[in-house]
Amino acid sequence: MQFPDFLKPGDKVAIVATAKRLEDSIDEGIAQLKSWDLEILVDDHVYGQSGYFAGQDSERIKSLQFALDDPEVKAIIFARGGYGTTRILDHIVFDEFLKKPKWLVGFSDLTSLLLHVSALGIPSIHGPVALTIGKDKASDDYLKALLFGKLSFDYPLTSSAFTQEGSCTGKIVGGNLTLIHESIGAANEIETFGNILFLEEVGEAKYSVDRMLNKLKRTGKLDKLTGLIVGSFSSISDHQMYFKESI
Repeated sequence: MQFPDFLKPGDKVAIVATAKRLEDSIDEGIAQLKSWDLEILVDDHVYGQSGYFAGQDSERIKSLQFALDDPEVKAIIFARGGYGTTRILDHIVFDEFLKKPKWLVGFSDLTSLLLHVSALGIPSIHGPVALTIGKDKASDDYLKALLFGKLSFDYPLTSSAFTQEGSCTGKIVGGNLTLIHESIGAANEIETFGNILFLEEVGEAKYSVDRMLNKLKRTGKLDKLTGLIVGSFSSISDHQMYFKESI
């Protein structure tokens, strides 16, 4: 696995939109990043709008490709999640990125891109997007520490009757359950064998969560894990009250 260079003061960081259009300002996130002595480059199409998306597919492809290829950009932080990254992912060329990897930071819909670069042997950060940076100090502090080279963390677990503490080693892979489920059979298919899997989800119905987890089970993605981390599953619904099991 080839680690990108960690950031240092004065480095250039690009903000790029690959998914849903922005409906709120990211000025707070930009200000927070600038406070870390980083030079922030906001792509021309970040505030673009084409229906649901932040610009046409062709525009978002061009923006992501430029940021990946630009040797002066040391990290890319995505504007927001939503949906849309998988529409452009197969059109991206990673040749220059592989020669000089850089940190990619995002969550939710960006899981698809992070899984792809993981399959290419490059680590990335499943972390806040420009829209959420500046709104959660703990999250911001973790992101800054990671980007500037800290790799050892003590992160508290929320206690649960299902929690099993132990020791494990492996590549940490995962992210949003819907995008993990979507990756199966595609070029960015998640690799779980011998790895630590982490999962998060928001806004899905219980039956949908059950269906996606069952697909992971049926395809062997839950076999031979060295560890499992379950993140937040928020706003999960069951309007007909059919599912009695908790998430």
